[in-house]
Amino acid sequence: MTSVHIYSVPFSSFGRVVQLVCEQKGISYSMGLEVAGMNVEFKGEQHANWHPYSKMPVLLIGDQVLCESASIIRYLDNAYPGPELQPTDPWLRAKLDERVQLLSTYINHALIKDYILELIFPKGQDGAPRLDVMAANKPAALKALSLLESWLAEGDYLFGNSFSLADAMALPSLYYVTQLQEPFNLLPADSVIGSYVQRMKDKYPACQKVLVPKQPS
Repeated sequence: MTSVHIYSVPFSSFGRVVQLVCEQKGISYSMGLEVAGMNVEFKGEQHANWHPYSKMPVLLIGDQVLCESASIIRYLDNAYPGPELQPTDPWLRAKLDERVQLLSTYINHALIKDYILELIFPKGQDGAPRLDVMAANKPAALKALSLLESWLAEGDYLFGNSFSLADAMALPSLYYVTQLQEPFNLLPADSVIGSYVQRMKDKYPACQKVLVPKQPS
């Protein structure tokens, strides 16, 4: 099938979600801001044509364009061969989709947008992180992690008994959480979530490739 291109910077957690699904299913892909030999400006006119809010990632397949990570990974799982990442039963598929939606909105927002991004792109005086903002947002981040721990109490995965779209949606953000150091860390050394992330890396080559350190240039 036609190779896909993921319009995203490599360190984007949502870009990595799509990359992880491609790796897990064996889909040929490229990734970056360069499309067809030309650099497409982030938040530029072309980007806005692809995504009405100029967000990443955007999936490009020939002349076809699809935005929003949850929609992208559902499409990739439905359209391409490889391990199936969604159940066939309509109710179970809807319940999986429920978790994917919670992950892509509330949980990612609490962990990445409202907490970790303050360390990567500090907005405080002289380029320092706004510690008061991080402190105010920390309870919501901890609540998100508590919810994920309750899902992991059901088994080894975030939904069902095998790797699913829920795991793909969660792992890039959770990997970044496991990399936080004192005084910003959110997890104890023996955390359920840390063990989960390491277990997925040990078991799946796709996770070994995608869940690696990469800072913005």
